[in-house]
Amino acid sequence: MKCANCGAPIEANDEVCQYCGTRTAYGISMLEEHKRHEQEEQHRRELENLPKIKYVSEAFVIFVYVITLGYYAPYWYATRMKPLNDLDSGTKLPAWAAGIYALVCAGIIFSSEIGDSLGLSPEMSQEIFNYAFGITFTGSILLAFWVRRILQGYAAKFMERNIAVGSVASSAIMTVFFGPVYLQHSINKMIKMKLLAPQI
Repeated sequence: MKCANCGAPIEANDEVCQYCGTRTAYGISMLEEHKRHEQEEQHRRELENLPKIKYVSEAFVIFVYVITLGYYAPYWYATRMKPLNDLDSGTKLPAWAAGIYALVCAGIIFSSEIGDSLGLSPEMSQEIFNYAFGITFTGSILLAFWVRRILQGYAAKFMERNIAVGSVASSAIMTVFFGPVYLQHSINKMIKMKLLAPQI
């Protein structure tokens, strides 16, 4: 092999020409490999310092949400509560609110069994079901907006507040009607923006 610059003989694994100091093709590839490794290491260090939260594809969340008829929502809030509260955005998701929401949802699932065990008439059981359904719908909206506020507050540490509000869970309508599905989408978006790290 010869140096492309001065024509001097070089070995296949020489990174630079010993005569003129020009970097060889092998040396260029090694330099690029070193830079790539450094970038990967820097990216790894950046992710290590970010708060971690679970990444779940929106398609999977929609699938589970549909087959459970929306009862996946209490599980979603329960499993995201600690990482959300660890974001230290000034707003915390209260355990009591998520707990009540989960209990009322469970009450709806087993409403007929509960009504039978208490000796309630079908009309009374239906009325209790209707009240419980209203409570869960209201609770779902309150929890969704609570999480939305946490995510926006955390994002505001990295960007102007109005940009954070416009970038993270920006749609109130989507927050009302799609709750955890839309919030998981926002979390996934924040992971892609490198504001959060995916929890393994």
